[in-house]
Amino acid sequence: MNDTRITYESLLSDIAALGTRDGVNLIAFSGGVDSSLVARAVFDVFPENSEAVMALSPSVSRAMREQAATIAALIGIPLRTVQTAEHRDPTYIANDGMSCYICKTHIYAAMIAVEEDAERRPGRVVLFSGNNAEDMQDPTRVGIRAAREHAVCSPLERFSKADVRALSRHAGLPNWQAAASPCLRSRLQAGVPATAEHLHRIEEAEKRLRLLFGLAEDVNFRVRQLPGDEAMVEIDAPLLERIDLAHCRDLLLPLGFAAVGKRAFRSGSVSTVPPESSPQQASSS
Repeated sequence: MNDTRITYESLLSDIAALGTRDGVNLIAFSGGVDSSLVARAVFDVFPENSEAVMALSPSVSRAMREQAATIAALIGIPLRTVQTAEHRDPTYIANDGMSCYICKTHIYAAMIAVEEDAERRPGRVVLFSGNNAEDMQDPTRVGIRAAREHAVCSPLERFSKADVRALSRHAGLPNWQAAASPCLRSRLQAGVPATAEHLHRIEEAEKRLRLLFGLAEDVNFRVRQLPGDEAMVEIDAPLLERIDLAHCRDLLLPLGFAAVGKRAFRSGSVSTVPPESSPQQASSS
């Protein structure tokens, strides 16, 4: 990216063309790098009628909620929360490749419903997401299908993750180099049921080990749940030797895991590419 300032201004121009001045602009917000940049940019363009919206469910950790509140306050954008119930949907619980689609469908529908119930603005509702160019090319990210169905705007879709980080740094966001922090469901091996119990267990496991090993926010780290209640600790390869399995077992076995292993971090290591199907078929399968 040759001139970050000019590129950021072009992002603002894109958002000005996508958003609304007489309705409301809602950003699907997690406090991660991508959604934080979108929130920053949308708020820069539409400071009077933009809101960040965070969906709350068992797949969202307390740490993610706290981070989102901190970043929204720094930006100055109002933060609203909505309760979603994807964790009660049998297709989501099955975790067979379509959970992300179900989750995003619940989130976008909830964002629209809350705004319609408020009856505060006569104009249209415009939804924004933080999907970047790499997300758009990832076949496991079936939530993008839900975004298209709800006409969600993705102003970062022409930028790589490296571009997003550079733009975030330019915009003064403190989390510009933070590691990706997807939802807790992404830690479950495909086929391991995405129950509230499993999600809470993963959250507690990561909390305990992050504290034990004193991991910085830019370290890629996950506790994956594999079949047979096996916990797999993943971390950036150069740090793998820091992970003492004996200590991990001491902390994780009492949570109900039957075994604990470790390996180098790889994004999407427990995901599967969903079978080709229409969204209607996927949502009812």
